[in-house]
Amino acid sequence: MNSIILTGANRGLGREIHDILTARKSVLAKYTFISRKLFCEPALGCEYIQSDFGTEEGLNLQINVEPGTENVVLISNAGTIDPIGRAEKITTVEMELSLRINCIAPLALVQQLTLKTKQVGARLYVVNVSSGAAQAPIKGWMPYCTSKAAAVMALNVLAFENDNVLVHHFDPGVMDTDMQSHIRCQLAEIMPDVGLFQDFKNEHALKSPDEVAEVVIKMVGDLLQ
Repeated sequence: MNSIILTGANRGLGREIHDILTARKSVLAKYTFISRKLFCEPALGCEYIQSDFGTEEGLNLQINVEPGTENVVLISNAGTIDPIGRAEKITTVEMELSLRINCIAPLALVQQLTLKTKQVGARLYVVNVSSGAAQAPIKGWMPYCTSKAAAVMALNVLAFENDNVLVHHFDPGVMDTDMQSHIRCQLAEIMPDVGLFQDFKNEHALKSPDEVAEVVIKMVGDLLQ
């Protein structure tokens, strides 16, 4: 039996992954979808959990790993780009919330699954939906860049220490989602590169979320072979 867990399932890339998984679901897998808001009629045989990673409840979310499970795949997709602003004006509270949503809560979930998969003798595969912002600074994105980079390193160390855990960092590129719409609305004095993102849209250079979702689904299939 395999277990597939998706966070951030209610919108953007996460929603597309959800729709593909539920359309092609296998009787040999358990599916768990985690989102800040409930967003659809539950698909038959799937578990839906409403949880906000920005809260204490989200930080302490518990996921069951049943005896007999051979592989657990976590698609860690939940995240936020907010707040966008000049680095010297970001408050400590804003910085802490970004770190909690993009790094600390996802890491806590991976830590929990690491222990639970060991208890049942299962493998844990983590597909961390990352960003180019984890590798290079972008003006206006200090919280996002920092929290995404922190998540990469934290997961790398965890996987380095645990033989049953494999982490794959996946950069989906620039997609045509609500997050991109939000980015394009920023002021140039706060985010000098906003024109570049506007050009992506105007020049039809954005990837479609369903196209990227298919890449993630193939990645999951390859991991489970």
